[in-house]
Amino acid sequence: MLDEFVAEQKIVCTILKNSVEKNKYSHAYLFETNGYKNTNQVALAFAKYLLCPHHYANSSKCVNCTQCNLIDQNIFSEIQIIEPDGMWIKKEQLDQLQKEFMKTAIQSQLRIYIIHNAEKMNEHAANSILKFLEEPAPNIIAILVTDNMYQLLDTIVSRCQIISFAKNDERNHTMVEKIMDFVYLPITVDKLQVEQYVDTVVHFANYLESKGKDTLLNTQLTWHSIINDRDKNLMAFEMLLLFYKDILNVKLNRKVEFYDEYQKQIQDIAGKNTLKQLTKKLMIINQLKERIKLNVNQNLLIDELIIEMGGV
Repeated sequence: MLDEFVAEQKIVCTILKNSVEKNKYSHAYLFETNGYKNTNQVALAFAKYLLCPHHYANSSKCVNCTQCNLIDQNIFSEIQIIEPDGMWIKKEQLDQLQKEFMKTAIQSQLRIYIIHNAEKMNEHAANSILKFLEEPAPNIIAILVTDNMYQLLDTIVSRCQIISFAKNDERNHTMVEKIMDFVYLPITVDKLQVEQYVDTVVHFANYLESKGKDTLLNTQLTWHSIINDRDKNLMAFEMLLLFYKDILNVKLNRKVEFYDEYQKQIQDIAGKNTLKQLTKKLMIINQLKERIKLNVNQNLLIDELIIEMGGV
């Protein structure tokens, strides 16, 4: 259970355990992984801790608990786990979740749903879960796990208690490896190609920040010649989100998380933008990224990105 993760995530485990012990747990949690690989397991351990009649945090103390044994066997009906169906989490999955939770509970009064890779909800799925979060039932708890909460709707984030996990030790990870851990990668893309796409995204962002809407005259050179299909556009938009997240970090006097080899460019762009402008630009990138999933015209999408970013 939770005690298994205390050594790696002491603060997170303490917060979660205290919330249960004081009977002040939230109706919705947003677990921001920060690259921590065992976040899904922590989410399930927290669910077990909530549902365990004795609220044991240590599995060795709970060998005879029926609830926990059923959860371990994946046959506990009051826990539902949602994962991407292919590339995305679809509206139909969340509609089915809500139908299940409208039925009478059998094994526990408390019900919990866990959404892995919550940032992969498409637009319709995000709106569906938002309605569920806006009118929370007293006996339902949501746990959303995400690698990047900036890819979620602000209205979803605002309705959750954010739990940020301690970062993995990144001393042996290069900039590109860190980025690769956080973005969607087409199957055919290798590490050397990712380096090229990272450089293209950073160059594009710098050009856009310098030239504004005049970037429309050079989209072939700055974007389309390298990023030339739907999957690459999705990857590049996620890279662009991380780049602007780092710019926002610098604006907030935090350290750069991903693009540490581009410190000067990040500092320059942070200096040119207000906090409000950066927040708006992140929202624009995220909203347009969602449109990629709907198979819109990729050339027009980049034009729209330039126009909207240039107008901030």
